Amino acid sequence: MARTIAVVFGIIYTLVGIIGFIPALGGTMGMVPSNVLNVFAINLLHNLVHLIIGIGALAASGSNEKAAPFLRTVGYILILLAIVGFFWKNPFGILPIGGPDVWLHLVTGLIFVWAAMSTPRPAAAS
Repeated sequence: MARTIAVVFGIIYTLVGIIGFIPALGGTMGMVPSNVLNVFAINLLHNLVHLIIGIGALAASGSNEKAAPFLRTVGYILILLAIVGFFWKNPFGILPIGGPDVWLHLVTGLIFVWAAMSTPRPAAAS
């Protein structure tokens, strides 16, 4: 399960990171937030984080032993970002994470953690 989720979300996050740089779709290459697809607030840092998550997920998707820990770690980070986003929409003025982003980060984080926990751990070597 972890490998599949890593591939699917790796592709999605990589595409979202790329779309975030396209001005015609509401993207930006600057730090001033803009709304990609007129919905989600992003900026340069947010786009780079999406690319890092996407490429990281694709790199980890080669095996469950790599994908599960990646998804678990990033999942917890996304859940934490969602919680922070409920109270602080743009921490330090550098990362817009409020509004609809909160729900997207929360759902994605929960899916990541669920996939990581649903993947059987390899048997320990004796």
